[in-house]
Amino acid sequence: MRRFFYFLGNIACMILAFVGYSFLQVFYFFPKQIQKKLPLTNGSLLFVTVIVTIIILGLLFYLYSKQLQEDNDWEFNERPHWDGRRITIALFGIVLAFIVSITLQAAVGLTNGKTSANQAELNQISKQAGLSYLLMVCLVAPICEEVIFRGMFFNLFDLIFDHETPASKWLGIITAGFIFGYMHDPQITKAILVYWALGCVLSWVYIRTKDLRYSILTHIGYNSFPFLLLYLASLLSLIK
Repeated sequence: MRRFFYFLGNIACMILAFVGYSFLQVFYFFPKQIQKKLPLTNGSLLFVTVIVTIIILGLLFYLYSKQLQEDNDWEFNERPHWDGRRITIALFGIVLAFIVSITLQAAVGLTNGKTSANQAELNQISKQAGLSYLLMVCLVAPICEEVIFRGMFFNLFDLIFDHETPASKWLGIITAGFIFGYMHDPQITKAILVYWALGCVLSWVYIRTKDLRYSILTHIGYNSFPFLLLYLASLLSLIK
């Protein structure tokens, strides 16, 4: 019975973390609306956004660490935290994520300007959010999503499977990938296959490295690379 209530507590932590993450997104995606409602100067809005970000990220990492202290049979977050092998896995994860994404987008017809509903919405948000959009997509979102969809999920999964076996690891990877996909495409269109696969790649990186730092690195790399290419392209056009 105690384990059952602890399981429910971990689910509650995931829900709380996701609510906090959703609240944080508002500051980055809709800064102008917040500025009108409060109202705040540009400097004050920046200060409030930084403070809210620190609080939310602190809460997420606290909940994640607290879960590990209570139950960590799979030995996540063990020291040392950095080594060449796991950095290589994270970098390979970035390449694998792009290969999977490009292949599946072509397979489900998301090419020639066609995109998922989630991405279309993000494209609209980017037009009015500016730099704060880039910060959220390239840095804050990968951190929050890895803590929730990898860290907290596998802490929960650890309670279901006391022993780490190949079967339990792959079931966790597939399940975590689906949850990640569903949260990005709740309408369950064909685009969910792309997000599902990306979630599986990130989960695989986390399982192989046993450390959120590496799946965060992979996620940041995947989200940031397209913007880096656009920046380089614009820089080259200026040089010409």
